[in-house]
Amino acid sequence: MPTQEPLDAATALALRYNPPRLGRLAMARRRALFGDAVLVRARPTPSVALEPGQALAVGPGAALTNAPFDARSVQTWVDAALELDADASLLLPLEPRDAEAPARYVEGLLALAEALADRPAPASSLAPYCTVPAGTFRLWAIAVARLLLPAGVRVEARHDLVGIRVAQIALGFGADTLSGPIEADRALPIAGVTRPNEATRAGLFNLVEQAGLRPTESSTTP
Repeated sequence: MPTQEPLDAATALALRYNPPRLGRLAMARRRALFGDAVLVRARPTPSVALEPGQALAVGPGAALTNAPFDARSVQTWVDAALELDADASLLLPLEPRDAEAPARYVEGLLALAEALADRPAPASSLAPYCTVPAGTFRLWAIAVARLLLPAGVRVEARHDLVGIRVAQIALGFGADTLSGPIEADRALPIAGVTRPNEATRAGLFNLVEQAGLRPTESSTTP
C-alpha cells in the first residue's frame, strides 16, 4: 500500500491558503493510490436538505441520517460504514462561513483515519461539498480528504453539488471519483451520434479525459 508523510491538523488547515501545493500533494496521493484512473459513478441528488456539518449516508444499506461528522462522533460513522454496501456514499455539507468548520472537518478526517488504521477500511466514499460560493474552499475540502483518508474511502467530486466545472477542477485536487446524476445519452436525429452533454456518461468521461486522466466504471481498476 502506498504511503505518505503524516499530515497533521495544522498543516492540513494551512494548505487551504496554498492551493498550488495543496493540488500537488493531493494529486500525488491520488496517483499513488489509484494511478490515473478516475471512477465515474452515478449518484442521485439527495432528496432531503442537509445541515452543514451533518453527514448523510446514501445508497444500499445506508444507516446514517444527518449524523454529526467530528472527532467525537466519527466512530459512529465508522461502525455504520463497515456495514454499508460498497456503493454507499457519505455526503458531507460544509459551511465555509463558519470559522470553526474547517478545524472540525480536519479533526473528523484525522479521527476517521485513526479509527480505520487497524481495521479494514469500508469500501465506501466521502463527498464533501458546500452550497455557497467559497473560492477554493470546495477544492480544499476534497483535497484534504484525499490526503488524510486511506484508499478504502474514495473521495468524490459531486458535479450536482459543487458544479460540473468545479468537479472537473477537483480532479486536479485529488478527487478519485466523479459522481452525480448521469443523464441518458441523446442522439442526433439523423446521424445517431451521441451529443456531448456534460452530464451524460460520454460527457463525464470526456471531462475526465480533458483533465489528463483515465475514466473507469470499475472501482477495482488499478
